[in-house]
This record gives sequence, structure tokens and C-alpha cells, in this order.
Amino acid sequence: MSYVIGANIGDGCTITDNWIVKLEVADLDFAEAFNDNLAALFSRTDPNKILVHRFKVDRLPMYVVRYSCKQLVRLLRLPLRRVLEIAFAYPCEFLRGFFDAEGHVDVGIGRYLFLSVGAENSDRSLLRRVKQLLEEALEINCTIHSKRKAGSVKIIRGKAFVMRRTSYSLIIAGIEDVKRFARTVNFSIHRKAQKLRDVLSIITSFAPKDRQAAWKRLYNKQSGEWIRKDSTSLPSSKGIKPELLGLYRPGR
Repeated sequence: MSYVIGANIGDGCTITDNWIVKLEVADLDFAEAFNDNLAALFSRTDPNKILVHRFKVDRLPMYVVRYSCKQLVRLLRLPLRRVLEIAFAYPCEFLRGFFDAEGHVDVGIGRYLFLSVGAENSDRSLLRRVKQLLEEALEINCTIHSKRKAGSVKIIRGKAFVMRRTSYSLIIAGIEDVKRFARTVNFSIHRKAQKLRDVLSIITSFAPKDRQAAWKRLYNKQSGEWIRKDSTSLPSSKGIKPELLGLYRPGR
């Protein structure tokens, strides 16, 4: 339930016609995680079939999860304060669902390699509650900043979207806080989890002056986003410890 609430707050929706809970996303592994958690919630042996919506050739397919349950729809449509009281009983699961929907891993290159994990949402009061949960339940320090003003353009997977509302970002920037996030929360979405694992492994195993080059051997920047080179693996010539590669995994 906590994972479903977190994911639904970010990317899901509820429909009172036929009492549908729905998630439509571009990441199949996110859809699978949402589907599996709903199946577990309803004690089903087999999850529902994930539907695929295909659009134009230049757009990614969208994966759709749908469940019909009047009680769940009513619960998810309660005031946010009530819903969060339920979800916060299992903080790691709620946060994983929320960060799957709204989270991002940011890597910057300047004089050194910079890393942060964040979540973007237009509801600042929601982010304050998430910040409180991270700090009090998991001892993960974070801050909230203004991100994009209404009317500005946001690029998602190479596509431009106009922001209807001003958005805010919750940012986890301290390296020990990011490591704690990776151990306790992480992402169900493989591309996000792998990016976080890769950059943490480089930061842990390389001297600061060598980290930028190591990162660029793994990733190319395309349309403002770091994309992994599929044919590469983490460089091993600089003493990366093999056990680090399996340390940062989504919690269960």
C-alpha cells in the first residue's frame, strides 16, 4: 500500500467511473513494480496484464497498469494528510514509489564530479512532508528549492513540455546521505538505480581528479541528459572494489 500511494501521488490517477486506479508510464520496470505491489495488496497470485500504448514512431511506448477497486480509489482520494498517515507507516516503500515517479539522479561536471538525488513536484507542502520523513525516519538530510516557474519548458526524454505550475525540488546532496538513500530507498526503475550505482562506485573508487574521465567513459550527454553507453561496463583498472557494484540495490 505504501509503495502504491507514493507512486500514485507522483504519476498515478484514480477514476471514479468503474473505480479505476491507473498508472501510465514510459518505464516498463516502473509499471511492473506498481503492478506487482497492487497484486500483492489484493493477494493475487498473478498480476494484471500490463497494457502497451504505442504512439508515433519518434515517441516511446507507454505502459499502462489498471486495477478496479472502489475501496482503494476512495482511500487514494482522501485528503493528502490522511493518505500520508497511512503511507508513512512504511517509509522506505512509500519513498521508493514516490521517487520512482518523481525522482531523478543528477550528475554534474565542473571542477569535480557532482552528485545529487532529487524529486520534483509542484506541491511544496508535500515535499516538506517527504523531507520530514527522510530526515526523521531515515536520517537523510535534504533541502527544498524552487525548480521551474510556470510557463517554463522542461525536457523529458528529449521532449519539451511547458510547466503549468511552478515546481520545487527536494535535493539530497551530501554523499553519505545519498549512500544512505541508495541502501534504504533506491529506485525500482533500472536506469535510475544503475545511474546511481555507477556514480557512487566511481566516487568511492576514484580520486577526485579522475572521476570525470571515468564517468565519461560510461555516459554520454544527450539533450541535457546523461545516457549510459550500453556496450561499456565500469572501468576496473583503477581499483574498483567488486563488492561495491552490488551494494546499492533497491530495498525490499
